[in-house]
Formats: sequence, structure tokens, C-alpha cells
Amino acid sequence: MKAKIFSYKVDSVKLKVVNDNLKISKPFNREAILTQLKDAIKDEKFKIDENSLDYKIVDEQLYIEGLMVENHEPKSIGFTSGK
Repeated sequence: MKAKIFSYKVDSVKLKVVNDNLKISKPFNREAILTQLKDAIKDEKFKIDENSLDYKIVDEQLYIEGLMVENHEPKSIGFTSGK
């Protein structure tokens, strides 16, 4: 099975300083961000493996990283009946 890796920068989610020991982001909707991610990728042959998603903070910016796996068309098995 073929796969690709991706890293998606979520521009709308950044950490803000609360105090010297704490930074917090504003609330965000993970499902809406995943929808944006799927729309950005638009690859007919690959789909996002949601089990592989990893949320990372780099320089106070949220990134989503993960795998895209190759779509496999379901193989249909045709049964013929003979008499």
C-alpha cells in the first residue's frame, strides 16, 4: 500500500501567552479544521488516515501531520449461477 506524509499549517490556531509558564490557544473546532485539510489536499488517489493524525506546536503555531494512504476500489466478486 502506497502512502504519503503531510504537514498542514493551521493559520487560525496560535498560542497566546498567559504568563511565563503558560500559553493557550483560542478554542477551535477540530472537525472544521479536518474538513479544511481534506479540501486543501483534494487528491483523488489518496485519503487521509485519521488514525495517524498528530497535532504539533512549532513556534507557537499548530501543525497537523499525518499519513495519506492510497484509495483502493473495493473489488467486487461476481457470482454466476449455472444450471
